[in-house]
Amino acid sequence: MSHIIDNEFYKDSWGTAEMRQVFDDRVRYQRWLDIEVVLATVQAEMGSIPAEAAKEIARTAKVEELDLDFIKADLARSGHSLLPLLRAVQKRCKDNLGEYIHYGPTTQDIEDTGGVLEMKAASKILLRDLIRIEKAILGYAEKYKDFPMAGRTHNQQGLPITLGLKFANWAAEIRRGIERLKGMRERVFVGMLHGGTGTMAGLGENAWETAEKVMERLGLALPPSGWGSARDTVAEYQVVLGMLAGSLGRVSNEIFQLARTEINEFREPLGEHYVGSSTMPHKRNPEVTEFIVAMCRIVMSNVQLALQGMVSEHERDTRAWRLDWHSIPESSIMLHKALTALTFIVEGLEIDEKQISQNLDMLHGMLFSEALMFYLGKKVGKQTAHHLIRDAILGTQNTNKTFKELLMDSPVIRENLSITELESIMDYSLHVGESSRQVEAVAALSAKLAKTDNDFLSC
Repeated sequence: MSHIIDNEFYKDSWGTAEMRQVFDDRVRYQRWLDIEVVLATVQAEMGSIPAEAAKEIARTAKVEELDLDFIKADLARSGHSLLPLLRAVQKRCKDNLGEYIHYGPTTQDIEDTGGVLEMKAASKILLRDLIRIEKAILGYAEKYKDFPMAGRTHNQQGLPITLGLKFANWAAEIRRGIERLKGMRERVFVGMLHGGTGTMAGLGENAWETAEKVMERLGLALPPSGWGSARDTVAEYQVVLGMLAGSLGRVSNEIFQLARTEINEFREPLGEHYVGSSTMPHKRNPEVTEFIVAMCRIVMSNVQLALQGMVSEHERDTRAWRLDWHSIPESSIMLHKALTALTFIVEGLEIDEKQISQNLDMLHGMLFSEALMFYLGKKVGKQTAHHLIRDAILGTQNTNKTFKELLMDSPVIRENLSITELESIMDYSLHVGESSRQVEAVAALSAKLAKTDNDFLSC
């Protein structure tokens, strides 16, 4: 295989068997045939084709019983993506009843509807596992909602936060992704049986009723008009996947960064056969999180293809929808691998509480600068307090004195702040703001929104 997601040796590093099965070539063919069978069955019920024809098409439209060598050869000869499959079914139909297969739709109707069924199946898998990782992250958020750690901005220690707040922030973003997946149902999971130019004329006088019944049986909605050249729904699926990839990539990158030797607050769980560096045995490389980030970047880059597919011509433009054949399977498969890998990391994440607390004290009290500024500001003015504290901080770079000593060296500060007051201010738990409340708010919103999760998973 030339693509890494199908490579015999590496496919399980870049994808999952479950998601690959959704986009398996024979599964895809059978899905197309199933659509044709449902169409023929409905048409027979409505008197549009003979009942015997529908039964014969249902009997013969089974990929495992078709002449696959014939299909491959016919594909090479014709270059048509669907007709060789239909001809193989016709060959097996008795009494020339195969003439009634594909009676009215166009190729894109079948293939796009099949693609929607693929996206729907993939979405359920992603949603199921997003719910799982959200649950794990919320567990950490609750456990550590009052546990202080250094918050970082511009890659530097900023002010105290709680570890629980960091996890709650991740969980809130994951939940937004879950809701975006759920929100696609009415817009994206719609089929198409509208014919060559979208008029539905090929299905005859009962066209609308036929299409409605077919979509109902396929578990899809019938859109108010065809979308042969309107690719916004397909683009939405890939944009949502791209955003999910961004969320998973952000969480993975944060774990990756906090695993630095110099920070060492988080560590990936060691797998049973962990190797690390091939040349430096002492290293505990965060290999899984960096691999996740790489896959997420590919998924995000595919969003560009999806958006480009929205620019098409007239009532049908194959140049637009052929892009989906590349980007949708690749993005779905890689994103699911990234998700399952991150779930493994999160559920087994090693959190070094002692190191987190040591890092919090690394600046010897400078993280209280904001609290001190506001306390002093009430007496000397905020801007004046800012300059006084900033001068003390800069002084630590030029002397051996501590931050506390330099603060108390200032006559203005000493006049307005006693050492007892200073000590009372320097308590991290007093300066984490509404961290705990935000954790509780995230958990409450998740519980509220999760009430409709099963509606999506069961549809």
